[in-house]
Amino acid sequence: MNTSKMAAAILGLALVAAASPPVSAHSLKSLENQLHNKEKYFQPLDKEAPDFELQDADGGTVGLRDLRGKVVVLYFIYTNCPDVCPLHAERIAEIQKMVNQTPMRDLVRFVTITSDPRRDTPEVMRAYGTAHGLDRANWTFLTSGPDRLTATRELVEKFGHKFTEVDGGYQVHSVVTHVIDRDGRWRANFHGLRFDPTNLVLFVNALVNDAHEEQGLWERIWNLF
Repeated sequence: MNTSKMAAAILGLALVAAASPPVSAHSLKSLENQLHNKEKYFQPLDKEAPDFELQDADGGTVGLRDLRGKVVVLYFIYTNCPDVCPLHAERIAEIQKMVNQTPMRDLVRFVTITSDPRRDTPEVMRAYGTAHGLDRANWTFLTSGPDRLTATRELVEKFGHKFTEVDGGYQVHSVVTHVIDRDGRWRANFHGLRFDPTNLVLFVNALVNDAHEEQGLWERIWNLF
């Protein structure tokens, strides 16, 4: 399916889900089960997300508490990365574009955190988003700033992986996209870059709507793809 048809389908999904009467959380569980079966890079979770308080590219302070009420799609990169980080950013930009063509736009926040605060200055961070197609309307690039050089590396480890510095200033690392719900609970990881972006958008939509979807909706939506 091309991007425009996919976006239209997701828009329809968001509208139907938003209009559905509240039912039990069984619908979200059903979606998690389907993703577990169909998306091998999906890892469901349900625990408090690691807390943080960092700086954005404009010098403002952003903490996890400031993101309450929104579903957060969060990932770590460093802008000097020569290989997977640009690909990860572009995959997130693709997902953001899909989300932002639906009513979910104002309820989802995309958060990039640098593991290299020494080099990733505010100017570098702003330019990186533009270069990789990220929309600042609901995207934030965060750093610990030059006075706390290890803070974001420590945060990476709290999220379960590492960025290990090697010769030449490069970092060896895994690629994970984390999803946090509107109450600050860490609800999923999508590992690597080979997951289907539609599956992540479907999961985000379920969290945006507090799992109040009509049972069987996911089966009908899945048939669109």
